[in-house]
Amino acid sequence: MNPQKWRWRASVALLGVTLGLVIYPLIEGPNDVINSDWPAFATGAQLIVHNPSRLYDLDTQRRVEFQVTGGKTLVTLGIKGILPFLAPAWVALLAVPFDLLGTNIGGRLWILFGLACLALGIYLAVRPRPPPAILPAFASVPTALMLLNAQLDGAVALGIGAAIALWSRPYLAGLALGLTLMKPQLVLPLGVGVLLSRQWRVMAGWAAAGLLLWGSTAVLNPRWVFEWLAAAGSTVQPGAREVNLSHLGTLFPSGLQAYAVAALTLAAIIAVVVLAWRRRSDFRSAAALLVAGGVFAAAHALPTDLVIVGLALAIWGKARWYDWLLLSVGAAITAFVPAPWPAIIGVLVVGWLCLRITGEWLPGRVPASAE
Repeated sequence: MNPQKWRWRASVALLGVTLGLVIYPLIEGPNDVINSDWPAFATGAQLIVHNPSRLYDLDTQRRVEFQVTGGKTLVTLGIKGILPFLAPAWVALLAVPFDLLGTNIGGRLWILFGLACLALGIYLAVRPRPPPAILPAFASVPTALMLLNAQLDGAVALGIGAAIALWSRPYLAGLALGLTLMKPQLVLPLGVGVLLSRQWRVMAGWAAAGLLLWGSTAVLNPRWVFEWLAAAGSTVQPGAREVNLSHLGTLFPSGLQAYAVAALTLAAIIAVVVLAWRRRSDFRSAAALLVAGGVFAAAHALPTDLVIVGLALAIWGKARWYDWLLLSVGAAITAFVPAPWPAIIGVLVVGWLCLRITGEWLPGRVPASAE
């Protein structure tokens, strides 16, 4: 068997999948756009322009989202019959130019924008490896889930990839990390890791980006942060398809759920940071652990967010074909099985891949005691 020939065949197959992912938003039906998360982003875009003081009011969102969807309602788990906008206010601002193009066209371009951000983020993260190195991470089930749900993980990936590419310029790297604030719950271990490693200029750039984003929305609604934090708590629901460790806290009695979720989140952050600290001499391994661990330790993470784990494997650069297969199969299962199985499977998959990144479970590795 010729390994070079098999690698070439795999690259061709992955390139075909990539082409299909890019074409799909152009040919999908209007109902597919409406059945994604795009109506929630479009609702946020309309409210941040016309009624920013009611951005997180669910009754107001309900009225606006019905206009966006043409009166169609959710048949799956939601909140008050809608998929609410619960992202930071600057995400609503980002969605404004897309919403101006209408639900159908704007939604398709929003999806393509997310795919472009993801591809560029992976490319920046894997440099100086050749461009085909992005294919295993991009041509995967998590990317398909991100596409189908019109989610914004691509912007997070772009922020992380750009930060890695700019790491020799710490302040610019921190500014790039500002893009991760589109989904801040996914970068908690990364933030702790930057602080513990005393990367003060990176943290200064990150903070400056955060202040800039906050200022751009505070002029519209100075209290939105408090309103957002109050509304964001509603995302933790026992029946949701979450893939993070803390979601297992919803299995506790209702009076203990909030404490269990908080405790599991803190424990997960500590575990991820400890693993990354042990690999601090290897920048790519440590960075990959903090990135993948962000999904593991998030207070809220869905199967679409597993695309960030794919980015982490790309950063690591040592993933084998079975690592990519495990990620895609795990993502596919978590997208369809009922709760709490997505959390159980997601924790096992991401946890195992994090252990792989530590280097202790690489094939052919001689245990330290035998060296």
